[in-house]
Amino acid sequence: MILLIEHDLLVSGLDMETCSGHVLSFFDKSQLVRYDSVEIDPKSSAQGSEPRFVELLNRAINTNKEILEELLVTIKDEGCSKLDDILKLPQGFQSKMLHTISHLLDGFFGVDSRFFDIDEISHWITENRQNEINTNPEQCWLIRVKAKSVYGQGFETKSR
Repeated sequence: MILLIEHDLLVSGLDMETCSGHVLSFFDKSQLVRYDSVEIDPKSSAQGSEPRFVELLNRAINTNKEILEELLVTIKDEGCSKLDDILKLPQGFQSKMLHTISHLLDGFFGVDSRFFDIDEISHWITENRQNEINTNPEQCWLIRVKAKSVYGQGFETKSR
């Protein structure tokens, strides 16, 4: 199975080349998220001063929200509708859903992260980052990454 993933990463820097280097270094240093290939997509990347920047940024953040909403629906369908139900979650599919939800909320980068701010270590726009975008948009870059992994084994399946 070949897994193709796109991430939009927000990073500060002087230019596209510098920021692309930061992004590639981020993936090189990651101990938990490993891909067979990581490529920068310059056509889908944007500097904070470009008119399309806000649209691309909002789309990426909204995708994170959609992923989170889907995970919440799934975990509710699996029988976890209130916090007390967490204590009864069996290890496996349900606990992995909760684990992924926690990562999206706590700023832990993973394969499910569509948008991630490398500098702020966040899946959302912090107040500090918003201030930087407003005052120094030319220093803020949204870099699209296309990553690929080849898996030899299947994914876990939903419980029945």
